[in-house]
Amino acid sequence: MRKYFLKVLAVLTLSLGLVPAVSAAAEVVLYSSNPSELLDLVTQGFEAKTGIKVSVVRLGTGEAMKRIAAEKERPLCDVFWSGDVAVLENAKENFQTYRSPEAKALPAGYVEKEARWTASNVHVMIIMVNKSLMKATEMPKSWKDLFDPKWKGKIVMTNPEKSGSAYAQVYGIHKLYGWDGINKLIANAKILDTASLIYKGVAAGEYPLGVTIEYAAHRYIVGGDKNVGIVYPADGAFIAPEGTGIVKNCPHPEEAKKFIDYLISKKVEDEIFNKFSRRPARLDAGDTEGLPSLKNITILKSFDPMEASTLVKEILSRWKEIVLSK
Repeated sequence: MRKYFLKVLAVLTLSLGLVPAVSAAAEVVLYSSNPSELLDLVTQGFEAKTGIKVSVVRLGTGEAMKRIAAEKERPLCDVFWSGDVAVLENAKENFQTYRSPEAKALPAGYVEKEARWTASNVHVMIIMVNKSLMKATEMPKSWKDLFDPKWKGKIVMTNPEKSGSAYAQVYGIHKLYGWDGINKLIANAKILDTASLIYKGVAAGEYPLGVTIEYAAHRYIVGGDKNVGIVYPADGAFIAPEGTGIVKNCPHPEEAKKFIDYLISKKVEDEIFNKFSRRPARLDAGDTEGLPSLKNITILKSFDPMEASTLVKEILSRWKEIVLSK
């Protein structure tokens, strides 16, 4: 009788088009500016482990923040992942508290005080060089060297209005050299809208120098490109953690929590480094073979992502004025 009842129930469920509630909810909508191949690694691994589908909307960090804010009355996104934590800090009212058990392995300051964002990886801002376009003795050794008029038109960087990492770069240079330094850098640089155009252009020999993120250049070196080099500026590289967060009142909160747990787990951070050269945020993550220890790099100690967040409107407004005046 029980078997007969279960068969009848199954037939009714199918005929009426009913599905268990858990299946309907088993989804995560992710907004991210990260490269497609990195997103595939994480989302496909998560789906294989949990059975939860991930729908990815790939867009720039700044655009994602605007969309999340515009959708706050009826959120369509569950999780945001990418961009400097300063960007998330500046928009933290649109994110909800979630302190993942995996966050215990993160350094102090890598989780927002109310756990509205969590650091996932650590980015080091560097100068990428194409060694085929200059002699070793000509290579810049510092951020300040980029101000030399000899580099006019030979440096590329991303528009900080459209990229969280580019904003971190501009904030760091402002911290070191003020608006005089920013003026001199803008006078020499070509400003592009997409971060990928920087490292692809330098690697291809279109530009000698690019202001970019360590992992982007290191991937070419790991791949055997002998023309690509990395300069860790003597006046201080900038350390900018990348963040993730769950959107407030998102449609799939429990699935979103599972995604965060998976993303910042040791296994996944190790995979991300091994395949994409991104430094883990976790203290217990694997050996970053091929990259110098952060202890052996001159780091700008006054670089403060939280201060960067409070200054974002002021710095971007002034940046735009300078660019338009050139």
